[in-house]
Amino acid sequence: MIDFELYRIFVAVAKEGNITKTGEKLNISQPAITKQIKNLESQLSMTLFNRKSKGLELTQEGKELFE
Repeated sequence: MIDFELYRIFVAVAKEGNITKTGEKLNISQPAITKQIKNLESQLSMTLFNRKSKGLELTQEGKELFE
């Protein structure tokens, strides 16, 4: 079953590029967002973000999903 909440969080993180800032905007804790992104990546069997020291960057697969 598709959990559209995972996609809503994915889009928000992709736009913001930062989990903490996304959490503040969505009123969701950073650990909860991280878990949701990992769940989505697991369901899709792909990595959506490259984790950087100053935020996140979409992978090629993440860019394609975002579009």
